[in-house]
Amino acid sequence: MNFPAFLGIGAIVIQAILAFVVMVKDPHKTENQLFSLQMLLFCCWSAAELYMIFNGVDQFGVRLLFTPALLLTYVFCIFTAVYPEPQKEASIMKSRLHQAGYFLPAAALLYFLWNGQLISSCESMPAGFSLELGRFEFIVKGVVIAYLFLSLSTLSNSRKNAETTIQKRRLRYTFAAMLLPVAAGSIVIAFSKWFIGGTTMYPFGLFPVLSIIMSMILAYTMLRYNLMEIDVIFSTGLVYTLLTAIMAGTMELFQELMQNILDFSDMWSKIITVLIIAGIFSPVKDLLIKVVDKFFGRQTFDSAKVMQTMLSELRKMPDEKRLFSRFLSELHLILDYSGARLDLKNQQQIVVPETLAIQEIRPEFATLPSDINEVDAVIQHFISTGNSAMADAGRNLKSHGIRHLFNFADSDRHYGFLLLNAKSTKVPYTSTEINLIAGLVSEIPHLLANLEMIGRLINQEKLNQEIDWARKMLQAISADSLTSFCGMPVASFTSLSTEIKGDMIDVCEDNNNSFIGVYDAFHHGIQAVLTLNVMFGVMRCFNDTRTQLHQVNSVLRRFSQQLCSAATIIRIKHRSIELANAGNPSPLIISNTGMRRLFDDSSRPAGYQEEFEPQYRSFELGERELLFCSTNGVYKAFEQLHGKTLEQFINTEIDGNLENLHQKISGAMKSLTSQNFSDDITFITAGQL
Repeated sequence: MNFPAFLGIGAIVIQAILAFVVMVKDPHKTENQLFSLQMLLFCCWSAAELYMIFNGVDQFGVRLLFTPALLLTYVFCIFTAVYPEPQKEASIMKSRLHQAGYFLPAAALLYFLWNGQLISSCESMPAGFSLELGRFEFIVKGVVIAYLFLSLSTLSNSRKNAETTIQKRRLRYTFAAMLLPVAAGSIVIAFSKWFIGGTTMYPFGLFPVLSIIMSMILAYTMLRYNLMEIDVIFSTGLVYTLLTAIMAGTMELFQELMQNILDFSDMWSKIITVLIIAGIFSPVKDLLIKVVDKFFGRQTFDSAKVMQTMLSELRKMPDEKRLFSRFLSELHLILDYSGARLDLKNQQQIVVPETLAIQEIRPEFATLPSDINEVDAVIQHFISTGNSAMADAGRNLKSHGIRHLFNFADSDRHYGFLLLNAKSTKVPYTSTEINLIAGLVSEIPHLLANLEMIGRLINQEKLNQEIDWARKMLQAISADSLTSFCGMPVASFTSLSTEIKGDMIDVCEDNNNSFIGVYDAFHHGIQAVLTLNVMFGVMRCFNDTRTQLHQVNSVLRRFSQQLCSAATIIRIKHRSIELANAGNPSPLIISNTGMRRLFDDSSRPAGYQEEFEPQYRSFELGERELLFCSTNGVYKAFEQLHGKTLEQFINTEIDGNLENLHQKISGAMKSLTSQNFSDDITFITAGQL
């Protein structure tokens, strides 16, 4: 067997093993499937070389060789679009139709290849062969270059979207390995054509060597940066295999030393050897872990820099759930833990993986000192304080695989716990990693406080925006200032609170349906304006007061969330007044000699219940009398801020004279509204003095 054949066989074996390992690890992942497909295409490439090495160069062998080569360029375009991070903006991944369209150039070249139109001639040479591509030479090169350009473009986008140092390293190692056979091989073939008078030279063994190098780089990257998650067996097996070999060699060495040189008996030699082994076991294990981690595991990192980077990413999270999910995902890239759990006070639990055993976390763990986080140290802490129940709780955590427990807490509040299982590699967490976790955990409460503050600001902004919308909607249906209605002088006053509780004066002057409505919706903001719009619309559909109010009650009761509104309806014809009241304070008749209520009893608002009985009254308004109708905001304002009832204020101000009574009440109300009174204030007066 010559050397090129040996290289080809070695490349097939290595790439087949890699394809098998990755597919067995997770056969459902698209990136694993594409990676294994590429490895198998490289195997076919090397197999085609072996065919020509042992059977001679012919057209069939060349076609076998170029088939996987052409397919690799297309498959590589798809692979770059899904690994190491999916690139949704990649045009080749938008749909199945796009993938088929991008495959057409490769399919055309394969058609010309197997029809004998792509390669015009080939000739055997020592350790290779020469070939002529004929008239399709530039088309072949153009298609290959186009595929490579598309892959590099996608690679560039992946590089821009990489967020952490580890993602960038994985990206750099992976694509350096994948591009090596294509780039280096193309350069060698191109230079061979220039140096050999226009003939393209293909050397046997070149691409197997390049593909072996590629496979070794990928294997190193997988082991060191946990690509496709296959480094657990390697790291654990390597540590304990070396440890077993060293311990066995040490035992043999000391037994030989004590028996042959120091002349110890066999029993004493074994006893002393076992004691020595027990003494050096842990230091040797720790040393091996450090050596394996140095070459194949996680490298030492600057915890302050990593924490700063992670915190900057966590600050971008819009809510608590996404913050903790991102926290765990970023932490996993650095620590490579086998399992983690967030147990928060608001009952939110995030477990990675989801199959991790769930156990109850005792709230007493929140009292642990900040420097105690390892489960063994936690157990010892409660043993030393005489708390056997909590020591048993710590042992329960340990039995479920928990290795570290951290508290999310600040001086004012305890948010919850972070529990970590062992690393996937089964090696202990380093002091640098523990310090990183402790630092991040101490900063999380500040991020949560910021999220709460931002949430309050957003809610306040939403409320302000809602109030602004409600105010504009209310202005569209509210009546302007009244001076007269149906020949009777009328004056109105409306002052809306900052929350818009739902007061409105409605004036309808249709020929067959003229009325004044004084409404008070039992809500605020948009819900209040919705209620008032329902009142506005329904009241105009009927010209009979009784029908109006009963229909309003029926419509408001149809909403899943109860809508209610008090209403006073006034119809005026000369000095005759028809009045209906539902839920508002009883209207008043005010004269020079005093005042009287139209209704002694209170009534229910519209929409409150199915049985609805408004109050009705028809009467003639005297020449020296005023009708006063209002919502309950007027009464509340006088009692809470003036310290007197509305009736007491009116009796004081009348003093035998009704002139300017409306202005006096309005002036008193304006002095109250400057104090940011929390309810709407609405009233009207009607009458000829």
